[in-house]
Amino acid sequence: MKRILRGLAVMVFVGLAALQIGCSRAAKESSGDATKVALCAQCGQIKGSPSCCQPGQAVCAKCGLVEGSPGCCKITKGAAEPAFLCTQCGFIKGSPECCKAGQPTCEKCGLVKGSPGCCKIPKSG
Repeated sequence: MKRILRGLAVMVFVGLAALQIGCSRAAKESSGDATKVALCAQCGQIKGSPSCCQPGQAVCAKCGLVEGSPGCCKITKGAAEPAFLCTQCGFIKGSPECCKAGQPTCEKCGLVKGSPGCCKIPKSG
């Protein structure tokens, strides 16, 4: 009985570890004090997320990315340079709005209210 319980405990631990190392881990990149979350240049969704490059999603007429995605009308479709969301504020890293002082924050997620990452990515720090 103890062997079975130990085996189950090991399987649960390995399963949880595998979930932590999944696709979303590949979409994050460390940058000094903040973590950046990559956006897919083909659809505008968070790279590696369940909604990334899924067929049947409504496409924005202006930019060609998935309508309502974090990258919609904020990044160029098919861009060679990847775009990242800042996990300190939720805006596109390097944009004029990124980490700008005095912006109102969302009560739910702590990122800047209305930013592309608002309520879509966890705030770091």
